[in-house]
Amino acid sequence: MIRRRLAQLLTVIIWVFALASLASLALAIVGVNGLLGLEPDPFAAIFAIMLAMPWYFLLDSVHGRHTEYWGFVLLLAGIVLNLGILLGLRGWIRRGLRVA
Repeated sequence: MIRRRLAQLLTVIIWVFALASLASLALAIVGVNGLLGLEPDPFAAIFAIMLAMPWYFLLDSVHGRHTEYWGFVLLLAGIVLNLGILLGLRGWIRRGLRVA
């Protein structure tokens, strides 16, 4: 019973994370590029960076200098990695927390 409730809670967390990630990526694209008549804001991607941590900084340190396009790729990769970890954790909980 507890495992099922925990898996349901994790499913809600996954959906909230996915929706927040989509919103933060859209804000980053619109804000950094100054689309829709907005002023370009270099800090518009901070929410996406927070959702992509720690992978964003790990991948960023490997490449060093990067273009704006590479930065969005790093954000997307970090968010996908975190989402994969959450999905794997949910599957692990559903299987009964067995390691082997």
